Amino acid sequence: MSGKLSISLAVECYLPLQQGPCATGEWVIMEKGGNGLGVCKKTPCESNIQFRSEKGECIFGVDLLRRGQLCGGDQRPWYSVYGEWECKRTYLSLPFGSISDKTTQDPVWQDCKSF
Repeated sequence: MSGKLSISLAVECYLPLQQGPCATGEWVIMEKGGNGLGVCKKTPCESNIQFRSEKGECIFGVDLLRRGQLCGGDQRPWYSVYGEWECKRTYLSLPFGSISDKTTQDPVWQDCKSF
């Protein structure tokens, strides 16, 4: 199950940044320097597509009116498997106008254990 993390004592694998077997308000992430297994941690906002601004506000990454409070220009916020976010460059893939994830992939995703 490529791109999924195992939680200690769990039988299944779960996608990073999803609730998985964690309690409400938590998500599965990797710990830096950990053993490659996922851990449950409190989410910074109610949704996994929201990002906490420097002012402590939760802003949806797709909110074009407020996303500038997080990132500028042609960048958008992007979570890593560690639950941390940073601004990364994106581009539109025409003719459909969808955002490509080729420039925003976190290389650590490729290091996740497969089960």
